[in-house]
Amino acid sequence: MKSTKYQVFLSSTYSDLADERENIIKAILEMYHIPIGMEMFSAEDEDQWEIIRRTIEVSDYYILILGLRYGSKTSDGISFTQKEYEYALEKKIPILAFVMNDTVSLSRNKRDDDLSDINKFRELVLTNSKMAQFWETKDQLIKSVSISLMKQIMQKPGVGWIRGDTANTDEALSKELSALSKENRELRERVAELESKISLKAPVIELDITQPVVDDNFDSYEKVVIPVTLSMNDVDAHLSEFISEEDIENYNNTLPSQSEIDEYNIECEKIFRIKNYSVPLEIEVSNGGTTKANNVYIDIEFSEGLYIYENDEKYSEPKSPIPFNPLNRAQSEYRKQSSATSLLHSQLGIGSTFAQLSNLTPAFNRKRIRPINQKWWTKLDGQKITVKVDNLLHTRRMVFDDEYMIVPLKSGKHTIDIQIICEEYGEVETNCIEFEI
Repeated sequence: MKSTKYQVFLSSTYSDLADERENIIKAILEMYHIPIGMEMFSAEDEDQWEIIRRTIEVSDYYILILGLRYGSKTSDGISFTQKEYEYALEKKIPILAFVMNDTVSLSRNKRDDDLSDINKFRELVLTNSKMAQFWETKDQLIKSVSISLMKQIMQKPGVGWIRGDTANTDEALSKELSALSKENRELRERVAELESKISLKAPVIELDITQPVVDDNFDSYEKVVIPVTLSMNDVDAHLSEFISEEDIENYNNTLPSQSEIDEYNIECEKIFRIKNYSVPLEIEVSNGGTTKANNVYIDIEFSEGLYIYENDEKYSEPKSPIPFNPLNRAQSEYRKQSSATSLLHSQLGIGSTFAQLSNLTPAFNRKRIRPINQKWWTKLDGQKITVKVDNLLHTRRMVFDDEYMIVPLKSGKHTIDIQIICEEYGEVETNCIEFEI
């Protein structure tokens, strides 16, 4: 069978739409046509513009995919994507434009902070391309591109390409017309099938967690060291009547090991950070789709470097493994002072570590408040929080910020693994959030 193959030029920004481009190229190849895109050129090199220009001229159709990034600019002050689009307009190449709905929630690396340039480009496209379609999800985009391209080929066939050994024979032309007629019928059937399957209504559950912040004092905890052993030579003459060899020996025998000191320091450092860097854990669940989500379950698992606890949980300074210094006891008796607490801190040599906390921001503990008649619940199990929401309307969001606290226990990169499932999803959706502390 001999059939015409059409060349389709695909234009878009690249890094934010790489996955969508790959699937569109695959869809065009499955239709037995020829996709051409920026992957074949060094688009950042303006010396390549002449090649791109000639490629657009010999293309039968031009497909434009717009997200929420404008892309790098040429010396003309416009993006390469806009330059390609305006040239296709000038040459009257049939244009199929697909514009992302600006309400879609995207990560920061997939959208510009300043949307002024992309919004102007969107307005230009919507003004000049009357048949431009909006899209929100990748699957919706691929189906819309396939259907629109099939319709365009049927309604306005381009010049296309055919094998050179059949181009100039009447018999080949007759066969080609017959094949095109059959292909046209099959394409109509395929369009009807795709249109019956396409579903524009689906929930899109998204989750965002506010990142905790730290200051320059985050790593300022001063670790406790093992005290040196004592002897009677360390006792001042005026204290000798208040201390004995047995006191000294008992003290030396009860000094902690290095492992005991290490465990104590680990716990103290944890409490230091809990008291000074805990913040309410704010979890935002939103539905950016086009229909309500039902029976939403979200599992949020935090890496070991992030500590999660209920906001009414209290923490106190751990008990020191260092025994009471008999020299301090003797000094106390000598001076006849009664404040055991201040003497304890003085002899331990660790009071300064926790005393410095007064200059830092205290933990922000708020009472747990559960909304009345709200059909949801949360559960904390170790490092994992499960959120259950009975239903969530599209374009609506829920914020959970009064049940749990979060605190980083160390500097560096931390990960949060997320699994989402609801009645409308066919499988579990997974995601990952990264924090750099």
